[in-house]
Amino acid sequence: MSRTIYIREIITILKEPKLCPTCQKGDRLEKNIVFERKTDGQTLLCTRCEALTVITNHNLKEVELVAAKDEQVMLKE
Repeated sequence: MSRTIYIREIITILKEPKLCPTCQKGDRLEKNIVFERKTDGQTLLCTRCEALTVITNHNLKEVELVAAKDEQVMLKE
């Protein structure tokens, strides 16, 4: 069964936050559900506000996202 992951906002950051940078809550953070291809950066997805936080020390203008084989990534505007 495939799962669709919705992302409304992508944030790049240097250190792993304890709370979501957007909604300031930590109860719905999922780690490494979506992978960043260019830098192999770790990711945190907040399913509450649909914000993806990419943890990397590179200054990325664009990110290349890859999901697990049964999952789809959809970007919201």
